Amino acid sequence: MITAKDIMHPEDQKAIRVLRAIPFIDSICRRIMEFGYERILRGENLATMVKATERCLPRVYSLMKKTAKRIGIAVPDVYVYNDPVMNAFTYGETNPFVCISSSCVEKLNDDELMCLMAHECGHILCKHTLYNSVVNLIQEFGERMGIITRGMSQPIYLALQYWSRRSEYSADRCAAAVAGEKIFQQMTLKMASGLAAVDADPYELVRQAKEYDNYENDSLWNKIQQNCRMAFYSHPQMVNRAIEIDRWKNSYIYRQIISS
Repeated sequence: MITAKDIMHPEDQKAIRVLRAIPFIDSICRRIMEFGYERILRGENLATMVKATERCLPRVYSLMKKTAKRIGIAVPDVYVYNDPVMNAFTYGETNPFVCISSSCVEKLNDDELMCLMAHECGHILCKHTLYNSVVNLIQEFGERMGIITRGMSQPIYLALQYWSRRSEYSADRCAAAVAGEKIFQQMTLKMASGLAAVDADPYELVRQAKEYDNYENDSLWNKIQQNCRMAFYSHPQMVNRAIEIDRWKNSYIYRQIISS
């Protein structure tokens, strides 16, 4: 069994503590998800995707059961949707679900697909979907409805996007803890390239991350440009994810999880 405390990135923990300090934020977000987004998306999943069961897509269903058991969470519903882009996402607080693109199912081997599932289950374990609803709340009830101006909401939105990028590092740790950091690097390389097979060392993105770091820090102008480019991203860059796990693999907690 893996706990949220085992895998949470320090800045993810810090940001969630700030969010939890907002009065009634947990109960408000849960209500929004239960009666709004979660129900809408579940209906969309059932209407437009294929749900994995023992009878349908048994490979996907079996790997999800194995992943959830390893982490120690209830098995979430898992859906496969038609998309040539390799991607996956999770949502839900009362009854979480995971959606995986057909490209991932086709191009990832069992270990890599389980690693991807562990990443999504890491979001469930850390309750990231609950706080991601704050972003949606700001967008829907804020500037889109004219209640909050862009000038007022933008600083909050940027702060939440910053947290979102850090939350991905926590989910990546869950993936590495379940499948092993080498499998994580193989999966990341495939996700970055979109290829079913990559003729390269699994740690190629780690080396590329060091090259990117040198480029970013080559001048102040490069650093400003790169940071501005990333400010609105909800996910970290692939090379950053690769090198974060390469660092984490040397930690005591990673070694302890792997050996258990």
